[in-house]
Amino acid sequence: MNQFGAGPSQPAPSEPLFPGFPTLDLGRLVSVVWRRLWLAALVAAVFTGLAVVYVQTAPKIYQSSAVIYVDPKNEGAVFEGLKGVRQASWESLDALKSMAEGIRNGTVILRVVERLKLREDADFLPPKPGGYADAELVDLIARRVDAELRRGTRLIDVSVKDRSPERAQAMTAAFIEEFQDLIREQNRASAEKSRTTLEEEAAAQLARVHAVEEKLQEFRLKHTDVALDENRDLTSTKLEDLDKLLSAAANDVLLKRAELEQYQEIPDSEIERVLEIGNYGSQDHVQKMILARNQKRAEFVRIKEQHTPAHPTYQAYEADLRGLEEEMRLVSRSIGESIEQGYARAVEHEKKLRQTVQDQKLKLIEVDGIMKEFRTHVRAVEAATSTYTRLLDRINDTDVTRGVDETVVRTFSEPLVPTHAVSPKKTLTVAAAGVFGTMAGLALVLAIGLLDRTLHSRRQVESTLGLAVLAEIPRAFPKDRDLGETLFVTRDPTSLVSEGIRSLRTSLSAHAPRSVMVTSASPGEGKSFLAANLAILQANMGYRTLLVDADFRRPSMAGIFIDPLRGREGQEGLATQGFCQETAFKNLHLISCGRFASDTGEPMNGEIFARMLHEAYASFDCVIIDTSPILAVSDGLNYSRHADAVVLVVRAGETGADSAKQAVRELQRMRAALVGVVLNSLDGGSVTRAAYVRDSAAALPGARRHLPAGTVG
Repeated sequence: MNQFGAGPSQPAPSEPLFPGFPTLDLGRLVSVVWRRLWLAALVAAVFTGLAVVYVQTAPKIYQSSAVIYVDPKNEGAVFEGLKGVRQASWESLDALKSMAEGIRNGTVILRVVERLKLREDADFLPPKPGGYADAELVDLIARRVDAELRRGTRLIDVSVKDRSPERAQAMTAAFIEEFQDLIREQNRASAEKSRTTLEEEAAAQLARVHAVEEKLQEFRLKHTDVALDENRDLTSTKLEDLDKLLSAAANDVLLKRAELEQYQEIPDSEIERVLEIGNYGSQDHVQKMILARNQKRAEFVRIKEQHTPAHPTYQAYEADLRGLEEEMRLVSRSIGESIEQGYARAVEHEKKLRQTVQDQKLKLIEVDGIMKEFRTHVRAVEAATSTYTRLLDRINDTDVTRGVDETVVRTFSEPLVPTHAVSPKKTLTVAAAGVFGTMAGLALVLAIGLLDRTLHSRRQVESTLGLAVLAEIPRAFPKDRDLGETLFVTRDPTSLVSEGIRSLRTSLSAHAPRSVMVTSASPGEGKSFLAANLAILQANMGYRTLLVDADFRRPSMAGIFIDPLRGREGQEGLATQGFCQETAFKNLHLISCGRFASDTGEPMNGEIFARMLHEAYASFDCVIIDTSPILAVSDGLNYSRHADAVVLVVRAGETGADSAKQAVRELQRMRAALVGVVLNSLDGGSVTRAAYVRDSAAALPGARRHLPAGTVG
């Protein structure tokens, strides 16, 4: 018989929140962070305090800055066309960047050191046995100097950092001046090298001028039979004219051949078609002859209509027409003969002209070769003379070194003595330390939450253990509180704790168990509290209930349920196994396991426990069993397989996920009827539920808030 009443079916375990992190609960993690915000604030305060100490004790660094402008190039020192004497141009972006880097080069740094006597300045360089090497000085000072090209301009920002503002200003000015002096020295050396190079080139060039002039004179003497006119170049012109004449003759031959071919295709009976070739038919006498014949033909047609062939007029016109026709044939034959003769003349003319052109070309080509060689000599003389003249002009120019003492670097903004330190940056340092400290504190709190392997929420328990949470019991009393003071079902039946016990009973009703064993993984998780309250709830509802205290190691139920002034132990049907005693609560009886220990100290075995349960089923409606922790001793495991339902109690925030899992595995190994988990001592809880329960309690003025008479506290 189901003594727990009807109730909903057991909910299925929820899926893990995150694969690989079955115990991670974001809601609980947020709660952990919220409760430990003080720790994050403490870490942030520590970082901020350290930053404040740092900015107060760190040495102050001052920065002096100047701006220089770079000219594109030094026009006065450029020698175009001569290798090795051209000064660098600063027009490209790469050149400007190289200029900025050059300000920080080792040569300039060492010149500044010598200029300001920094080696002997103990405030600038701490004393060192044996002094500082040049490389050490360069490396040390280069860290304090910065030169950066402004984007899109020809301006370079030069800055120097130092503990002394006056020395920072002096070093900035010295860097600019020494860099300018270095460029002047390089220009002067380049100018001297340029003059030497020019003189050497001039001497070599004069020898080349004499050599090419002698070659030109020898060529003139060799070709006295040719008019060496350097301003005339008729060879190409004559060749072009000859080619044009030859091309015209060839075209005339082609034209005459085409006319001849047309003439040869005309039969003798149609000789008059010769007039259609070319423009022969357009000549005046031919046109007049054709016109006269056509008129005669027209008149003859009219005469044929008026007269018969025997008529004299008819015969006269006929004779005249034959004469004109014969004359046309004679003229056509004459034109055909002229076509044949014209073709022959054109062929002969082309042949003679081709031979003449060939001879002329050979002669012109020979002359052209001589002229080209002559012009080559002339140009060589002109080029050598021109180069020599330019070299003489530059050597003799009194301003050849003008601009050597100038530099492409101009000071755009003079360095000033700084009044404010650039390091340490107090506001930025403290703010950054606060932000970093806050992030570190939050990270620490998150790490604490993530590393916490204890169970805290329903969702976390179900996803970790794969079991349904039958009830959630809120935290209402300290862990070490006496068990007699935790009977909330009678002490405060309208509390959230009592409501949680009733939720457990409702959840168990789906399984209709006759016996319920309450256990836990470790001591102190609330199993005895839960078993006692569940037994009282069942008894208050009118069910004959037996509470079995099966915790052989620490039995505690008898001390709170048995009144020593109420007489002897009962003589019920369980007397063969021990004593079943009435309690201060109606319908509630107790068997304390402490009476079942043998002389050897061993607890009772499972068979005796099973027989006890079968006898209890005949006398009681339900049996509630409180056992020892599963992982502490094996008693509970031995008895779990005989109970109809086993409930595992976990304490929120204290029961570890690993120990709970191990307890579940042990119970499953024993094939115990594990129906679910009770989450005990849960912090917070549903605000809506708490308000509803509170309002319900206020609506019941007669609700009991104390133990019945005779109850032991």
